Amino acid sequence: MSNIKKVVKYQVMDSKTAIPVFYIVMLGIMVLIAVSLVSIEVNGEESSMIGGLEMGMVIFLFVVGLNSFRETFRMMIQNGISRKTMLKGFTITALIFSAGMSLINEVILAAGKAFAASRGNMVFMGAFEQIYGRHYAGEAGGIRMSLEGLLFLICFSAAAMMFGYFITNMYYRMNKPAKIIVSVCVPVSLIIVLPIFDYSVTGGAIFRTFWHFIAFAFGFLNGYNPYYGIVSSAAAFVLFAALSWMLVRKAAVKD
Repeated sequence: MSNIKKVVKYQVMDSKTAIPVFYIVMLGIMVLIAVSLVSIEVNGEESSMIGGLEMGMVIFLFVVGLNSFRETFRMMIQNGISRKTMLKGFTITALIFSAGMSLINEVILAAGKAFAASRGNMVFMGAFEQIYGRHYAGEAGGIRMSLEGLLFLICFSAAAMMFGYFITNMYYRMNKPAKIIVSVCVPVSLIIVLPIFDYSVTGGAIFRTFWHFIAFAFGFLNGYNPYYGIVSSAAAFVLFAALSWMLVRKAAVKD
């Protein structure tokens, strides 16, 4: 247990600068937008919406996951920390980051809504409300929506961070030719080959099936129920953690 605490502390401290910088940048952008809208109000323009901080956070944590293995792995191995302890430590770190940053986002969202309420041309809305707002007919902005939105964001962002960790582990285990092949072939296949094949051969069945799966996984087919998204995100987190362990347990130290 003491080694897990050391791993968590190391990884938290490793991002102690990046997280404040992220929020400074995001808040700066949102303040600039808000100031612009305040000045536009004089000209009688229609209201505009400000939001998207959550998606920025999800991308940020995905990138953190991408940068959380190589140097940490080498340092931990040199200090006698087992691979299992490393993964447990990262899993806890991912949950801490996701929960902590999600709580900060809720505070920013509440402050933004309060500010927007005092303006006539501004709407401050989180991504969760934009996606699942129709599920809360007559309860928009209520406590239930805030709590469920917080739970969804914690699970979704944790899954994104673990996905980044899985990708960096996968690349770490590959040799250079394999990295080049995957980096080139996967994007080309998904962006060019698959759409052409799907359009000309299957009549769009592949993408219809994919979007139907996404719609079901996130509850869009069931009254926009957010608990589908919460369970799916939690399952993705566990899946990527398991896949990461399959890669980490036999990883060798590389120069």
